[in-house]
This record gives sequence, C-alpha cells and structure tokens, in this order.
Amino acid sequence: MFTIIGADGKEYGPVSAEQIRQWMAENRLTRDMQAKLAGTSEWKRIGEFPDFAPSTPPALSPPTPPPSNADGSAPTEAATPTTPAAFTFTADWGEYFKIWIVNVLLTIVTLGIYAAWAKVRRRRYFYSNTRLFGHTFEYLADPVRILYGNLIVVGLFLLLTLSQVVSPFLYIGLAILFAIAAPWLIIRALAFNARNTAWRGLRFHFNARYGEAAVVFLLWPLLVPLTLGFILPLVTKKQKEFILSHHAYGTSPFAFTGRTEEFYKIFGIAVLFFLPAIALYFVFIAVVIAASARQGGQPPPAAMFGTFGLLLIIAIPLAIAGTFFFRARMFNLLWNHTSLAGNTFVATMRARDLFLTHFLNSIVTGLTGGLLHPWAAVRMIKFQLDSLRVIPAGNIDSFVAASQPPVGAVGDSASDFFDFDIGFGV
Repeated sequence: MFTIIGADGKEYGPVSAEQIRQWMAENRLTRDMQAKLAGTSEWKRIGEFPDFAPSTPPALSPPTPPPSNADGSAPTEAATPTTPAAFTFTADWGEYFKIWIVNVLLTIVTLGIYAAWAKVRRRRYFYSNTRLFGHTFEYLADPVRILYGNLIVVGLFLLLTLSQVVSPFLYIGLAILFAIAAPWLIIRALAFNARNTAWRGLRFHFNARYGEAAVVFLLWPLLVPLTLGFILPLVTKKQKEFILSHHAYGTSPFAFTGRTEEFYKIFGIAVLFFLPAIALYFVFIAVVIAASARQGGQPPPAAMFGTFGLLLIIAIPLAIAGTFFFRARMFNLLWNHTSLAGNTFVATMRARDLFLTHFLNSIVTGLTGGLLHPWAAVRMIKFQLDSLRVIPAGNIDSFVAASQPPVGAVGDSASDFFDFDIGFGV
C-alpha cells in the first residue's frame, strides 16, 4: 500500500499499487508525482518504485487476421460468461483465538477502553481473510475514532441514568432528545463503517441525510403499535432499502429492488410458527384467572402448571424454527434483490443449516465456558459467506476502474470531525 500526493498537492491513501497503475493509465497520475510506501517516511517519484517502472515495449509482430467462418463470413460474437463467483474465507480459528483472548484480557484490564482497538484487530483479521475475485477486503478504521463513539454512548447512557435521580421531567426530555438524535447517530455509524471498508484499494461509502433517516427510523416505527404490528413488514422493508440504497462502492451506488409483498410473505409465514406459543400463553392466562376466581382468589392447582409446561415444550421448538426461518429468508431476500452497477448477488441460505450451525456453536461454546467462541465465530462467518455468490455483469477490472473517483476525492471526509463509530465489541 502507498500514500501519494495528488495533482492538488494533498496526500491520499492508503492506495494499492493496482489502483495507482489504473490512475496512471487514465492520465490522472504521472510517474513524476511523489509517493511513499505505507509505514515509511521516504518520498520518491512514483516511477522510481519497481511496481511502476516503465516496461520495454514488446517487438512488433504482424497483425493477426480476424477469424472467419468457412464461408468467409465474420463469426457471431459469443456472450460474456457470467459465472457466479464465491467468497473465499481463509480465517483459522486458532489464529483468531490468539487475537480474541488478548482482546478480551486487555479490554477487561483497561475497563473497556481497549474495546476500540479490539474491534479494529478483529475486523482487520476477518476482512483480510475474505477474498472475492482473488482480492481481499480491508478495514482501515482508526481505533481512536471508535473510542470517541464508545465514549459518546457511555456518556449519553450515564447522563440519561442520572437524570432520573434529578427529575422525571428531565429524564423524559432527554429521552426525547436522544430519540431525535438516534437517526443522526445511525447514519454517522453507517458512514464510518462503509468509508473504512475497502476492496481492491477502493473504499465503500454511505451518504444519507438526517431527514430521510428520521422518517425511516422515527416516524414509520411510530405507526407500528397504532396498526397493531400489521405495518411492521413495510417498515422493515423501508429501513433495509434505506441502508442498502445509500451505500456505494466508489462512485457506483447499490440498488435494492425487493417488493413489499415479499416482506409480508416472510413475516406471515414466520408468525405461523409462533402462533401455538402465543395461543398457549393467552389460553393459560385465561384459565389461571378463571380457576383463581372459582377458588376465591386462591392460586390454581400445581397440575395446571405442569400441563402448561408440557404444551410449551411443543410450542417453543416451533417458535425457534420460526426464528431461523425468518433470519434465513430475510438474508436471501435482501441479497437476491441487491445489485451494484449491474453486478448481482445470489443468496442460498437454508434455515435448517443456519439452525444446525447455531446449535453446534452454542453447544461447543457452552461446554467450554466460552473459550471456543473464536471457533464458533469463524464457523458462522464462513457459513454466511458460503451462502452468498456474486454474478459479475462483465469484466470485473473494467467495473472497478469505472467506479474509481477522481484522485482529488479519494480521501474525502477522511478527517471529518464527526467521523466516529457507535458501538462496542471485542
């Protein structure tokens, strides 16, 4: 990776050698401009690095005549194959265990301050072991910025908690203010994570306005209880669409084409799994109230609770199955209707496979007292990536080149005062 000085005299980076060569081919950089290797302080002409040294042109050869059919006519051009490409995940749980245990211990010793650095170390390891079309992803975040976000969350939580002691009216007022600020915090966090994720030297972006986020994350959710939950699938669709459609890879925006009825179908089928548990709950409450009334306010017999427990043993597995059905179908719905400049995704996650992965992860993690959490984490990420494919619209190199922003925009917003992440995590 390199840092370069653009035509405007500003520094940009980290930039890959492949990206620099692309800009040179587009005449946006020259070999006389300055660059340095990441982690060093010595500036050189770009042309002085072996990666960008001019090559000797090959000897000219006679032009090859175009192919033709037996009758002399030109052959029909074949269509470009669009074979789905798989993600490759090469993380090793033993390697990640070393990172994870150090993260946990240092986070405890520093009373949570190290959580920001732990998050960066974890993501950089997983990103660097995720490949697509032979290229790995990068996580470029500054832990200090994540620490800012952690401190903001802690400060807001403490302020809200202490306000209950001072005055209930102050608590209600602050709660309303924090609710109003929530959409802004959401878009800042999404922008931070996108901008600090890169593939082939080109960063992702998230651009959205507070007004749009407030409508999706504040106003629409207020209608859910008023409609007894019937509008929840529509609200979910609008939130997912907002997040996906405001992301971009370089200058190429993502697009989401999922239909509202597809969300209602998934929610409707998932609810069927929960109906026995919901019905049992209301029936049990009614029976308890009736039995208590017949016995003059005395508690109902213990046998009634035993019967209810047996019925619940049947209902709870159905509810669990509904949870994994919902998660798998929602994963497929979102990715199968997401595209990036003509490049599409294919998701094939199955609910039973998701359940078995979670079940085994939970058993192993529980039996080892949490020590094999790294093993479970690596398995889960691999399972998710194995359930996803990318169908390229054409030559992937041309797509990446077309997504490149002008050199002067490579580092846009990199020093934004509000550049921080919201959340914790080891």
